Amino acid sequence: MSDKKEKFCEDRTFVLSAEQHKKYDEWRKEKNKKNGEVYVGAIGGAYSFCFTPTGIGTMVKVTCADGTELDLTEYEYF
Repeated sequence: MSDKKEKFCEDRTFVLSAEQHKKYDEWRKEKNKKNGEVYVGAIGGAYSFCFTPTGIGTMVKVTCADGTELDLTEYEYF
């Protein structure tokens, strides 16, 4: 396997900061108060987290199964 291919296959881990996690929890709780918990079946998966690394920072977006989105990007660190 070439060096280029090996580098591409490295594992990546993305972590939410404490502030991002708090913002997500508050958003989710507020959504549940208004509309109830989003039901997506036995396996769950109501929320998708999208991490997009860029040259200046990582964009973080959460999408709910009902189509609403939350931007958790910490632009102040860009």
